Amino acid sequence: MAAFLYPVYTIATLGLAIWGISLFQQSHRISEILLIVVLSGMIYDNFIVSVGHVINEGTLLKLLNRLRFLFHNLFVPLLVVIAINLAYIAGVTWASNPIVYKGCWAIAIGLITLGLVTDFRQLELIPTTFAGTLRYKPKSCRVPILKILTILLVAVVVFYIWCQTQWLWMFMGTLIMLVGNILPKSVFGSLVGSAVDYVFILAMLTTELIMPN
Repeated sequence: MAAFLYPVYTIATLGLAIWGISLFQQSHRISEILLIVVLSGMIYDNFIVSVGHVINEGTLLKLLNRLRFLFHNLFVPLLVVIAINLAYIAGVTWASNPIVYKGCWAIAIGLITLGLVTDFRQLELIPTTFAGTLRYKPKSCRVPILKILTILLVAVVVFYIWCQTQWLWMFMGTLIMLVGNILPKSVFGSLVGSAVDYVFILAMLTTELIMPN
């Protein structure tokens, strides 16, 4: 099943990236550029898992998978900046404060640094198969602290967007992403995580679409 779903995820996420590029051409918002960056990491992640069984176990596949985790650490914290930009566009008063904007960039950079120092630098990968796919995963399974911290910060901002605009779907997308990422991967694999990530980004792009230019 996973061998079928990951190529579907790859194509679907590529579709979101194309949609994001189209939105950027119309509004030229930095949030859309950052969303495209995040989506590029998601496309790479799903694609490498999709072709793992074709490449086969070895140094090349291990390197390609190591890049998956590098992009994860570099790109996921950018969601904090995207959320603040959306709050500003939605008219959330405190989001227009320059100190808040600079602070969210500082938080994102801090989360990136934390992920690189605590996770990526010490990352040991081992090959694993799951439902017809082959990829490398961390030798020691840990709770995705970096991603959960990011989602919690985003959830706070998105709550204010919801209060300001009454647009519920982005807040719901954030909750779905949070629940999906705390489910044990030993049971569900990464299929659920990829699916909820897609739902979350879809909710963000939908919010971008209805925001005033």
